This record gives sequence, C-alpha cells and structure tokens, in this order.
Amino acid sequence: MSTAPATLLAVLTSEPGAGGLATAGGCPIAVLPPAAPETEVPAPAASGTRPLRRLAGLVMPAARLVLRRPRVRQLALRVLKRFPGLYARAYRAMMASGTAAPKGNGPAQGDAVATLSPRANAIVRALRSLQRTLKNTAPREAVQRPRLAFVSPLPPERTGIATYSIELLAELAEHLDIELVVAQAEVALPAHLRHLPVRQADWFMEHGDQYDQVLYQFGNSPFHSHMFALLARHPGVVVLHDFFLGGALVHAQMSGAAPGAWAEALLHAHGYGAVRATETPEGRGQAHKDWPASLPVLEHATRTIVHSLHARRLAGDWFGPGAARAIDVIPHPRTPPTRIDRAGARAALGIPEDCFLVCSFGFVAPNKLTHELLRAWIGSALHRDRHCALVLVGANHDSPYGVEVEALIRGAGPQADIRIAGWTDSEVYRQYLQAADVGVQLRTNAHGESSGAVLDCLNYGLATIVNANGSMAEFPPDALCLLPDDFEVAELGTALEALRGDPARRAALGASAIALLDARFRPAQCARQYLATLAAARAETQTRHAAWRAALLQAAPAGEDALIALAARLAAEEGATRRQLLVEVGDWIAPDAVIDPLAAAQLRELLAGSQPGWRVEPVWLDTSGGTPRYRQARAVAARLLGLNGVAQDEQVVDVHAGDVVYAFDAASPSLAAACGTGLLTEWQARGVRLALLVRSPDEALAAPALRLANRLLCPSAAIAQQLAADSGARGPQGRPG
Repeated sequence: MSTAPATLLAVLTSEPGAGGLATAGGCPIAVLPPAAPETEVPAPAASGTRPLRRLAGLVMPAARLVLRRPRVRQLALRVLKRFPGLYARAYRAMMASGTAAPKGNGPAQGDAVATLSPRANAIVRALRSLQRTLKNTAPREAVQRPRLAFVSPLPPERTGIATYSIELLAELAEHLDIELVVAQAEVALPAHLRHLPVRQADWFMEHGDQYDQVLYQFGNSPFHSHMFALLARHPGVVVLHDFFLGGALVHAQMSGAAPGAWAEALLHAHGYGAVRATETPEGRGQAHKDWPASLPVLEHATRTIVHSLHARRLAGDWFGPGAARAIDVIPHPRTPPTRIDRAGARAALGIPEDCFLVCSFGFVAPNKLTHELLRAWIGSALHRDRHCALVLVGANHDSPYGVEVEALIRGAGPQADIRIAGWTDSEVYRQYLQAADVGVQLRTNAHGESSGAVLDCLNYGLATIVNANGSMAEFPPDALCLLPDDFEVAELGTALEALRGDPARRAALGASAIALLDARFRPAQCARQYLATLAAARAETQTRHAAWRAALLQAAPAGEDALIALAARLAAEEGATRRQLLVEVGDWIAPDAVIDPLAAAQLRELLAGSQPGWRVEPVWLDTSGGTPRYRQARAVAARLLGLNGVAQDEQVVDVHAGDVVYAFDAASPSLAAACGTGLLTEWQARGVRLALLVRSPDEALAAPALRLANRLLCPSAAIAQQLAADSGARGPQGRPG
C-alpha cells in the first residue's frame, strides 16, 4: 500500500488510482492520513466580541447615514482622530459589525428562484431578457457603434480612479457610444466629455440590459460599494484596480449599499476558515486586509482587466489557474503633461527655488510605508538641511495609523520642514509634481494594485524611489531608483542623500521614465488594448447568448417551469473557476444531531484547509418539490466551528466535471437516499467522483453507494486489507471508472 498524502484534503483532491490497494471492482483504497492537529473551536458569540457587537448595534444606524455622505464622514473622522482611544474602539466596533452576516438571503436578487443555484438564477435573468428580444430579430445597422455603459466614480470624487476614467474616456469615446453610470450627486466633466449622458446607479440597476456592454472600474474604496450589486445583475468587463476588495465590501455591507456583501464574498471566495478568522480578536479588524474576497467579481465579469502581471498571478495563487484565464493585462495609462513650469509651480506653492523638495503622492496609509519614509528622512542629513523639505501630498489615513504619522512629524522638531498637504485638487497636485525634485512611492503587502502615483511621478520626469513590491518590481531599473522590497530605513536615507547630491542622475532617471511611458503607457495605446478586450468579451457573450436563444426556441413554448429547468441545465454545462469538494453531511442537518468524533475532526480539518483551485463545501440533500438537489450546509458548518458570521441562506450547489463528493460513512442513510434518487449516478455521468469512508467492511459492502464509489478511504490498514479481501471474494461491483 502506497504512502498516503499528508492531509485528508490532499487525498480527496488527488486523482484516483495513484497506487494503493484496490477492490475486485478496481476501486482504489487509501488509508486515512494522520489527523491534522485540532485547533480550539471558539464558542458562539465569544465574550470578547459581545461588547463590540453591542456597541456596533447601537451606532450602526447613525453610522450608515455617515458612511453614505462622504463629507460628513470626513468631518466625523477628523473629530474622532482627536481622541485616539475612542477612535480605535469605534473602528473595531464598526469592523465587528462588518463581519456579521445578516439573516436571510444575503446578496441574492429579489427575483431569485429558491430551487436554483446562484449561477442558474443569473442565467434565468439573462434568459428572460433574451426572451423579450426574440420577437425583434431585425439586425442592428452595421454602422451603429456599440452602446457602452461606463460605471465608475468621476470627478469631483476624491479618488484616482475618477482621474483615470477621464483619461480613458477621451480615447474610448471615439469608438463607442458611451453613457456614464455613477452613484454621486455631482459630476464635473471636462468640456470634451460633457456630451456624454450620465445615469444614476439606481436607474442602471433596472435598465442595464439595454446596453451592448458594460465596463466597470473597480477599486477597494467606498466609491465602489454600489458596484457589487450592479455587476451581479448586469455582468460586464471589469477593470480591477485592486485585487483585494475587502475594504469596499466591508463598506458596502456596513453602509447598507449591499447587505451581506462582505460576509458572502469572504465565505464564497475563501471558505469557513476565513470566516472563522474574522471572529477572533486579532482578525476582526484585519480580515478585510488579509483576504482578497474578489472571486465573485472575477466570476461575474465577462472578462477582467488588470494593470500588472503581479495582479494576474495573484488570481491564480488565490483561486487556482481557472481564475486567471479570462484576465488581460493592460498598462495603467498616462497622458503626457501639456507643460511643465517648475518655477511657476514653486512660486504658486511658496517653495523657494533653492529647496530640494521630496514628495510622496497619494493617500497616506500603512501600505505606503509612511512611517519608514519619515524615519529615513529624520535619520538622514536632509532633515538637518534647511534647504530640504518633505511633503506628503495626500490626505492622512483615517485610522490610528494617521494619528501616529502626525505624532512622528511633531516629534521631528520645530525646525523640520515636513508636512502633510492633505487632499489637493488636480491643479495643486500637478503643481507639486512640477515642483518636486524627487518622488518617493513605497509599498508593502501589494494586493495587485498599480500605483497611479508612481506613474504620475514618471510622467513628470521625476527621479522616483520605489521598493520592489508587487507591480513596482516590473518597472525597468533604469526608469527609477529601485530599492529591495524589504529595504532598511538607512538604505532609503542613503538613496535620498545620493539623489540630493547628483542632479545628473536625477535627470537621467527622469528621461528614461518618460521614454518608458511613451513606449507603453499612453492612453491611445492602452485604449486599443481595451477595445480588443471589449471585442473579445462581446464575441464570447454573443456566442453564449446565441446558444441560449437556440435552446429557448427548442424549449418553446417556454413557460416559467421550462425556463427554470433550462437555466439549471445550462448552469450545469458551464465550466467552473474552481473544483469543489462537496462533503455530504445530510445525517447532521437536525439541530440536535450528534456528529461522531472522527467525522467532526475530519470536517474541521477540511474546512480549515486549503488547496489551490479547490473549494470545500458541506452539503445536504434537499428533495422538496420532488426534484433532488444538494444545498450548502451552512448551519452544520457554523455549529461545528462555533461561527456567528454565516448567514443561513443555504444555496443550491452546481457541480461540474472534476468535482468530488465525500461521505464520512459509506453506509450513511443520507447518502443512501441520494443514491436512491439517481442524482449521484447523474453526476457521475458528468464527471463527478465519489469518495467514501469505510468504517465497517460488512456494512459498506451492503451499502448502495459502494458500487458508485471512485475511491474508498479506511481508518486503518487492517480495515483496508479486510475490505480488499471481502470485496474480492464477492466479485466485481459494476463500479463506474
């Protein structure tokens, strides 16, 4: 008998037939690997969480009003930051509320069919739309340009994605009929774009199917909270500016823009182990930074655009190779500045001509390593030089980190020329870019984002210091001053001093930077790549919809029941981003059911584990209405793991070729019932494998599920040997391959 893989999850997700004993029917047998060490299971509503949740419950109604009004939110944060202890407590309380899933249906659409999976429900909505267009078969005029809905924050919203969108729109508008979709009261467009119609997000939710395509600009900030529900209703091409979306999802959930958005995305993308992490004291305010939770966005997108190879690699690393297949890498565009007037910019900002000015651009935040920059500056000779100044050109972080940044600056002494400029409008921002001698743009824990501030510095020919973190490591070394990813503070200080004393090197870096942007990053070049991605996505969608129209015509007259059955079939025929390990727990659905220790330990291990490209989901058989289907067993998982933050919306699961069903007992009554419905036989015909744990060979050999098994597991080598001998004596079982 071959050595078993290291974990139960590895055994179940490996291909069958890789060594081991076999029954007479050819079904491989494996001995259970050693159990993973048990971790302590928290009790529901642990005492440490109750005060935070109670506090959050009291403040959430008022907090939602504040969160939906950016200016009020900024004022409230400024007041709170004067009291760091109160601020930190309020921040933890809000994050505690952000991890709690609401009761009910979470993010499901109001017209969802309860007997269908989420994907099948999305197909039902598309089929209904296609039904409405079947009578109108007249082709569109060939000269008519595609009608595109462009969903993004726009100026005057204080986000770099608004500026990015303006640059991109100027190029795309020459090729597409564009309408803008926003969730803001005011839109300030430049003159050449003011002819574009502006729609509100609420209107688009109801009328989004009127467009040929939708293009979403997704980032990890409150400006994008409304987009999750829009994308679920109206799929389109997604520009993913940040691979980690926890911040936007938490805001969407806490503000009420998309109730349950964070909890649902976390569970769907990362499983119960991630949900459990949010219920620990250290994980409560950190989970949205540790888990990207972007899989639902990738799955709803018709194609995805990212700005770096690093972002595309993250998709494969977190969600398996299937998640990266429909991702295109297109550079973050930058328009050349119309002019650079260093003297005029310095005069406007009050900066002396002989001042060596170093700037860091963008929001002050922990991942920008602002602490390290301040310490490097204070520890260098520049701090003592009255002709040197450091300016942080961006708003301070709305958290205790921002309070610490302000304390560091005060601690530098009254002679230090260090300041935070705060949020600036585009004119002042460009003045700093023209006035600066050096830009410093540092990163840590890059989450797939591409720094627009780095490109701004390069675009203005600034000598720019970065560290090799995430996408910044992809820049050629002659275009900027590249520090190691994990640099020492002294290294940064040395680099600043070296550039201070070498104007020729600063000029050479600036010239190389502009040459790089001219070659790869100009809007016209990027727009051509955008148009190619949009065309590919539209062609794929048209092909899929043509097949669905044909299926609708074959099913005519297509009543609601026929439409539902067709959607279920189409969902089952689609490919999947990840494969699933579906753990059969139907015997434990009753609230008072007792889970035996071996099965409980195995399920905890499986739910806590991870395997790239796989999802572990406990399921139970639902036979209501006469049609068998498996549903998520969220209540069982929550009870076993002591979880609070799991909504009890037990969705129907789809299966695809390569998925695995695992039962903790070959003689399980629930498993026998599933066999009796013929559902497992149907699934196996579609390429689903069945793995069974055999505890008693005598009981297992009499179980109807045994003849369907593709793999058998045994608690010990002795049971495996007995099973092999007994099954050999009884003859082949007629088992599928």
